[in-house]
Amino acid sequence: MTKLTENLKYYRKLNGYTQETIAPKLKITTSAYGMYEQGRNTPPYSKLKELSEIYNISISELTGEPRETAEFIAQAVSAHTYPYIDNYVSAGKPTTISGMKNLPQIQVPDELMGSYAGNNKLYFMKVNGESMNKIIPNDSIIGILEYESIHDLKNGDIVVYSTEDSEYAVKFFYRDGDKLIFRPSSTNPNYYDTIFNIEDNIKIMGKVVQYSVTL
Repeated sequence: MTKLTENLKYYRKLNGYTQETIAPKLKITTSAYGMYEQGRNTPPYSKLKELSEIYNISISELTGEPRETAEFIAQAVSAHTYPYIDNYVSAGKPTTISGMKNLPQIQVPDELMGSYAGNNKLYFMKVNGESMNKIIPNDSIIGILEYESIHDLKNGDIVVYSTEDSEYAVKFFYRDGDKLIFRPSSTNPNYYDTIFNIEDNIKIMGKVVQYSVTL
């Protein structure tokens, strides 16, 4: 348990709040606030500032960091939280992010997301497998932007798609007339193009707009 999580609980209780009563003041759900106290997600600067004002304390008192460090880090790094599907791309059965409830959250600095920062159609999950290892290695975390229509996709986009048997994968997307082509980029020659007809039961979850790689 970190000093921040301890202080979040301490000052909340000291001021007579429950998780259910403090969360609305931050304009977030109770479960989202609960993840702050569990240490599963770190409050962004904006929420730390709101809490410090509610409790009439400084941000450094709330975080437990020296004042200079806490204030500098909080102001230098802006971030948003996004839903995180705690499964691998190669297994599971997601439908749309809007249909998923009580997902864990992941915090990503806005500097990494660029123009996508704060987009409410963005979610994250982990890649499992080697079919895209030239670009996205196994165990990478990818950011996926839900799309409204297949017409929003361009040839060469990297997408996550679900097949009829509910498995899903990440590949390059190409469309040739009524044919949907999903192309790997792998050092393993056993991976090859998968081709479907546009009328087949294929669900494209969205396109990959960000991925992280640990070297």
